[in-house]
Formats: sequence, C-alpha cells, structure tokens
Amino acid sequence: MIKPFSYYLKENLVRKSIPNAGMAKSLLDKSQIRMKRIKNVKPTEEEASIIFEDIYESLQEASQSIMELRGYKPYSHEALVSFLKENNVLPADKVVVIDNFRILRNNSVYKAEKVSLEKCNEALDFAFETVPKLKKVFEQMAKSG
Repeated sequence: MIKPFSYYLKENLVRKSIPNAGMAKSLLDKSQIRMKRIKNVKPTEEEASIIFEDIYESLQEASQSIMELRGYKPYSHEALVSFLKENNVLPADKVVVIDNFRILRNNSVYKAEKVSLEKCNEALDFAFETVPKLKKVFEQMAKSG
C-alpha cells in the first residue's frame, strides 16, 4: 500500500535536494527514446515481459523527471507513485494504473513472473497516452521555474 509522501521523506526513501533541470531533462529524454523504440515493436507473448518492463521504465523516467524539477530524488518506486498522487501530477485513476504496473514490473524483474501479451498491450496504450501528458506537465513546470 502506498503511504503518504512524507513517510518516504522521513524514511530516507526520497532525498530532497536542489532541483537539477539538466538531469530532469535527461530523464525525460530517456523516456522519450524508450517510447520511440517501443513504438516500432509488435509485442509477442515471448517478449511481452521485456517490453512491459521498458514501458514501465519509460513511465518511471518521465515521472521522475518531474520529481527532479521539484528537487526530489526517489530511492523507491513507491515514493514516486506517492509523489504523483499527492502532487496531482496525473488523475488518481492513472496513478492507480501506474502503481499496478509497478507491482507487475517488480514481479517480472524479481520473481521472473511472465507478463501477458494482453497486459503488455494494455500498458502500451496507457503509456502512449500518459507519457505525453507527463511531458506536458514537465514542460509547464520547467517554463514556470
């Protein structure tokens, strides 16, 4: 269960520092490159888990770029989800989806559980809709300083 963002700060699972616009932009760029690469791939059942992990990484990098603009460095994927939720970066239902993807990705990476082709395709659709929204939030924040 995702805890309040203050919990992650208190437990040193997020570090507060000076915002680093260069690192933030690099994270966003990396997310965009992943999405460009994923766009050209037609997932198969065999590759679904690997592609899903890349999709999650793209969402994570785009989200973390926003945290970096605010001067936060997460050391926990849960902290990132908590930040998105508490700062209303995305609508609550989208944050829930990202959190569910976080759990699936962890199971894929750390327990070698397979991600279904159906779930991979669902994640693709979600990412193609959501990463541009995260980019827009990033650009608005970067512009306003």
